[in-house]
Amino acid sequence: MVDLTIRETSKQTGPAPSSFISPAPGGPFAVAMQDIRDAFHYSPVWLHAGWVEVVWRFRRTRLGPFWHTLGLAVFVIVMGVIWSKVLKQDPVSYFQYVSTSLIIWSLISTLANDGTAILINGQYTVLAMRYPYIAFAFAHVWRSFLLFLHHAVLYAVIMVATFYNPGGALLLAIPGLLLVLANGVWVSLLFGMIGLRRRDFGPAVASGMQLLLFATPIFWQKDLLGAQYAWVSDYNPFYHLLNVVREPMLGRVPTTESWLWACGTLVLGTLATLWLYGRKRDRIVYWY
Repeated sequence: MVDLTIRETSKQTGPAPSSFISPAPGGPFAVAMQDIRDAFHYSPVWLHAGWVEVVWRFRRTRLGPFWHTLGLAVFVIVMGVIWSKVLKQDPVSYFQYVSTSLIIWSLISTLANDGTAILINGQYTVLAMRYPYIAFAFAHVWRSFLLFLHHAVLYAVIMVATFYNPGGALLLAIPGLLLVLANGVWVSLLFGMIGLRRRDFGPAVASGMQLLLFATPIFWQKDLLGAQYAWVSDYNPFYHLLNVVREPMLGRVPTTESWLWACGTLVLGTLATLWLYGRKRDRIVYWY
């Protein structure tokens, strides 16, 4: 009798199948756009969290995030001295070129490498509440930008020490940097989803970025490839993302080709990532 009563009660109080509402209704892009709106709604949370994470990572150290800058400075000096001799380049101009390239590459590689773990690190937040996964990508780009600002101090020191003035072209570095950061959002989200689903993806990306460090014109000029092998750089999207920031910081105007590549990568990458994210959004929680 008790069992029957329980069954009758559950039938009366339980929700009808037709009243069930999916946590993410709509098509893939509708789901993604809703999460983007929610992510901006949570902007005070992830802006504060990104700042706190940078502070806590270097807590109780005297230099703080400038330890990253110091390590990059040592690497720049060593590689600049060695490669300027190997490639028979003018030491001062080559030092400016390599240091600026590595500062920007540090931002790009951080967005890609650390982006593979953004959803893994957000496990406790995701399992405790319905939280827009895109907010993790925004937070990661924000943290990477804060570290880049510390590295920019090294750029300023080098330019002053070498008595180099990039002039008005330096202002073009602002839209170039915005393009890099905007691309970093979809890269972080895409890599974060793949890294959560396939845990081997993180080490694979780290190895690939190490190879790209030497396959991208960072320690050497693109002209050294010659016309026959120029395609190695021309079809490398990382080169064009690097170029739209590096060229203005060196007092030059980026080529139209680099601007088009950077914008095209942003549009195509964002559309593909949002479509995939919208399709998989409600399954991501089961990948933990």
